Amino acid sequence: MARRFDLVIVDLDGTLVDSQALLVGLVNATLSAHDHPPAAAETVAAAIGLPLEEVFRRAAPSVHEQRIATLCAAYRRRADAMEFVRQFRLFDDVAATLEDLHTSGARVVVATSKSRATSLDILTDCAVPHCIDEVIGGDSVTHGKPHREMVDHARHRFQAAAARTIMVGDTSFDIEMGKAAGVATCAVTYGTHSAVALRALQPDFIIDRFAALYALVTAAPTSCE
Repeated sequence: MARRFDLVIVDLDGTLVDSQALLVGLVNATLSAHDHPPAAAETVAAAIGLPLEEVFRRAAPSVHEQRIATLCAAYRRRADAMEFVRQFRLFDDVAATLEDLHTSGARVVVATSKSRATSLDILTDCAVPHCIDEVIGGDSVTHGKPHREMVDHARHRFQAAAARTIMVGDTSFDIEMGKAAGVATCAVTYGTHSAVALRALQPDFIIDRFAALYALVTAAPTSCE
């Protein structure tokens, strides 16, 4: 099947799963459990997608650096538990679109700041792991978003040309990562960061529903591609 893109790299939180409220709540519950004041929800939400250490630095800028590791460890203990994993839900159209992309022959890689194991648990609980060719977690790389390492890792894994690779996400960190790696970028407007902020980064594509990704990926390549 002719395709514009052979490798589709997708973010998890805010792109595949509707998790903003869950993650903001867990960050603030962790802060409160360690006698720190909760952060404004919008402050935490704006940092979702970054490595967890950076999320806590932004949520609690007055906390000493040595305490950040303690907060991250406490957060991960709760985030990795199946009772928390089972609260994640896919956005509309995600399951069907992933199935269609898989059937088309495109490789689909999830790139997320979450641990690889927890991400796999979430995808399994959402009944879509068979549609995913690889999961690259924050613990799979040395440099987290917006560094290009996750994209480079995925391209190397599947021997995909930059021109045939697209990075799809709901945050500026996803778009910046894709641009740094020299691949096409697609912003989704239904997630964490605003459509205005995403458009300011001039991604190659902008979609309002995940279902629109299938036509974008499977469109016949143009003569200059």
